[in-house]
Formats: sequence, C-alpha cells, structure tokens
Amino acid sequence: MMKLLLENWKRYIKEELRPEDYEDFPQKENEEAEAYLGNPKEIGEFIYRAFRQELEKQPDDTEAQLWSDRIVSDANSKIKKQFPNVKYLGNGVFRTAFTLNKNLIIKVNTSYTTDNGQMMNKEDFTLSRDPQTSKIFPKVYSHDPDFNWIVMDLVYPIITPKEFYSFFPNNIIAPILVKEPMLYRLIFHNSIRLEIARMKKNKKLFVELNDIYKTKLSAGIEKHLGKKVNMDNIVSGFEPLFFQVCNAVLKYNIRVTEVRNNNTGFTIDQSGNKNFVLLDSSIDASIKKGLNEPEPKAAPKKIDKQVANEKTAPIRR
Repeated sequence: MMKLLLENWKRYIKEELRPEDYEDFPQKENEEAEAYLGNPKEIGEFIYRAFRQELEKQPDDTEAQLWSDRIVSDANSKIKKQFPNVKYLGNGVFRTAFTLNKNLIIKVNTSYTTDNGQMMNKEDFTLSRDPQTSKIFPKVYSHDPDFNWIVMDLVYPIITPKEFYSFFPNNIIAPILVKEPMLYRLIFHNSIRLEIARMKKNKKLFVELNDIYKTKLSAGIEKHLGKKVNMDNIVSGFEPLFFQVCNAVLKYNIRVTEVRNNNTGFTIDQSGNKNFVLLDSSIDASIKKGLNEPEPKAAPKKIDKQVANEKTAPIRR
C-alpha cells in the first residue's frame, strides 16, 4: 500500500505548478490556525459526499471501472459551486486531491468499494508524525477521525539537479557541481551510503565504500578542487537535512539512487520558506516497520452501498 501511496503522489502534483499560480497566503502573525487551514472539515466532508453521490449512480463494479470523466466532472461542478477557491488537482484510484491555497492540499477518500483511501490518508498522517523523519515528509495539519480526508502540505516537484542540490549545500565540493554535475551526484550518493554504513556500524561496508571513493572518485575530485579530500570530510560538510535523509533512507529501505530530482519536492511554510520533502516511489511495504503497525494488512473490505445524501446517510466516519 505504501508503494502505491507514494507512486500516486505524482498524480497529485503538476510539473508546471509553482507557488505563484495561487493567491498569496496570509502571513500575519495574528492569523489563527483556522485561517491557515480554512474550514477543512466542511470542505472535506462536502467533497467526500459529492463524489459518493456520483459513485452511487454507477453499477456495482470494480473500482477502476467506476472512475469516469462524468463522475469527476459532475462532482467537481458541485464542489466548485460551493467552494470557488478550492481547486481540483487530480485523482488516483482511491483519493482525490484539491488545493486550498498555494501551500495546502486536501486529500479526500473517494474510494467507494474499499477502505484503501482511508488507509492511505492514515499512512500519510503517520509518516508526518514520525519523530525521526517527519521534517522530510509532507506535514499533515488536520484530518477526519476516520481519515476520510486530510489537510497537508502541497508539494512542488523538484525538476532539475541544480534545484535538488541547492537543498544540500556542501562548501567542500561546491565547485564540482558547476563543473561536473554527474561526478557531484556520485559523490552525493556515495556519501549517503557511507553515512548509513556508519549508522549501521557496518565496518566492512564502510571500508568498501572508502575503497570505491579512492579508486573511482578521488582523482576527479582532486582534479577539480586542486587538493585531496577524504570522504569523511565531505560527509561532515553537509548540513542537517542530509543526515535526516540518511535516517529516512535507512529506516524505510529507500534505494539511494532514488534520492534525486523528480523523486523529491518542496513545501512552503507560512513564512514562505521552502522545505525539502521526500517523494520517493521506491519506498515499499517494508515501511510498515517504520510506521509501527505490526498487525498484518487485511484484504480490502467491501463497503455496503448506501444512499449518500444529507437526510438518509451520514458520511462514513
């Protein structure tokens, strides 16, 4: 499920999307939390109900067949009329995403035949609360008790290597980024592996990585810097974000080579600062260990059909 969750992230972001596409976000210090979030409960429940009403009109069929342009169009028409500033961003099989403003997104469970949308929302929430790695996953600010909707950071994708490495400054090897970006990437990934070997206290791997550095990387580095530099010095030259990423790579079994542009993004906080986040489809089911959910995952549960309207059927809680 977590692999599907993070693969589907790319459906919720657009490469052309940039902060200036949205209205300015309130910056006043006396703004209350509600002003930051808007009214997520009202919006989330309305969106959930709007899609459920449209799905009720479909025959009892598989989830993939339920989705159609008509469902999305008719549901969005209702939502836009009720909340003109809420913008449709995209949908996967189990969830639909809308922007509340240039900083926040609301993901709504629009799965009709399974509880997968709720499970994905819960996993997003849990990732954002992991004390070891929460700073590099999108933050969840508010959620429905049963995770039918969550409000979280809107993620802008990092497209170019230059933009990606701007989040990982290292004065020791900075000239290499300009002169030979490919070498810089190799150094960056080798540095992650070396730090993980140190964290795991794997002396054999640590020695092997240093040997790789000496035989394949050191000559190129010396050529550009005009001096010899060992790997320990390079690793120590990175800022705290680098080590937070190393923690996540180790904890969630992420392939090191997947930590790059196009698999990562940034969010924007209330002060307008850009914050790096992981957006990595290589995170697989082993993330369950990190999420502290030891119970086995049950098969998707069938949801009984109900007429979803204001008078006869409450929102599934």
